Amino acid sequence: MSHKRKHSHRAALRDAEASPHAAPMCEFTADMSVGIVTLDADHMAIFEIAKLLLDTPHNPEHALVLSSVIAVLEEAVDGHFLREERAMRKAGYPRLVDHRRKHEKFRAHLKTVAEAYLQGTTSVVDGLPSFVSRWFSDHIRTKDSKYKDWVTSSAVDDRPLAFLSMEAEDSRQ
Repeated sequence: MSHKRKHSHRAALRDAEASPHAAPMCEFTADMSVGIVTLDADHMAIFEIAKLLLDTPHNPEHALVLSSVIAVLEEAVDGHFLREERAMRKAGYPRLVDHRRKHEKFRAHLKTVAEAYLQGTTSVVDGLPSFVSRWFSDHIRTKDSKYKDWVTSSAVDDRPLAFLSMEAEDSRQ
């Protein structure tokens, strides 16, 4: 593992292990709407999964539940990112490459946290709910809001996230 990657891995774990009380949970609000029902529904679902992570007791008796919720979060994120990126590509959105990089960075961070949890660093999930909600809140307001004038509902694949998540997984293999 390169020095840069080791540093990135440590930073991801440090960020995710931050106290869940360090920053409040964000919620999806009307001002976050991108004006496309399917994408807004994805965003709302991801905020709800973050809340579920927060509400699930972080103890050994709930380890299976927590690992399942983390897996559901990863799948929802993968499906949503694929849906959004395809819509931006279809619409000819000029900032797609930069937007995709932001998605890849978030996805890598989430994968690092998930792997650390599965390897026994259980405290890594303590800060995950607030990290996810803060990241998405900021991302929607600063990045997704920029494609509002480009992407229309007709460019968006409205199939359930589960199908898109499977396609995202297949495309990475």
